[in-house]
Amino acid sequence: MSITAFVPARSGSKRVPGKNTRLLAGKPLLVWTLEACANARGVDKVIFSTDSQDYWDIAREYVSEEKLTLDWRSPDEAGDKVKIFDYLVSARDRIFTTRDGVFILALPTVPLRRADQVEEAIALYQKTGKAVFSATAYGFPVSFAFHMADDSGWTPMLQNSPMVTGNTRSQDQVPAYHPNGAIYVRAIADLGTPGLKTLYDGASPYLMDANSSVDIDNESDFLVAAALVGAR
Repeated sequence: MSITAFVPARSGSKRVPGKNTRLLAGKPLLVWTLEACANARGVDKVIFSTDSQDYWDIAREYVSEEKLTLDWRSPDEAGDKVKIFDYLVSARDRIFTTRDGVFILALPTVPLRRADQVEEAIALYQKTGKAVFSATAYGFPVSFAFHMADDSGWTPMLQNSPMVTGNTRSQDQVPAYHPNGAIYVRAIADLGTPGLKTLYDGASPYLMDANSSVDIDNESDFLVAAALVGAR
């Protein structure tokens, strides 16, 4: 089975300027994801998708040329309103050309996923025959979630909210999970399936620990990721 990793990294981050090339423990952020994919057993090709020549030059410094290939995106294709799922569907034939089998989408903003976790997600796909997406547990029970009201009050998101029932013991709350963006595994052919709306359609969750799931979205996230790398 052919397995192709796809790592998108556009330039022009607004919340954290230069985020994808920002150094994390001495390596540009995007490199962490490229290396995890390139080092995972079974991955035979890594497609780096970018609109930046500088990003491409950095990628080639860390990943061997026989395993790495470029998907060049135009400014329109790399805009901040373009969803990666929509781009994968619309440009599927150009991105993967004659390649078939399975693709792995790995977002560079989740740098601490490891090669062995990529391998485990692939193994889950092979075992179940279903697409896979990685996820992690919420750090606080979502049963306590509420909306702010216009009158400065609040409205619970769930009818049986512990803020209403009074059952506030943390051990009584049902665990909840969310996608973490680290790993998606799916057949390339699925991208041409009419009616496919998300990479979660018909997919199984692969659970990851919180430390491996840190998503770099702001300056604080960088500090957390650097501390975790140091603790390793």
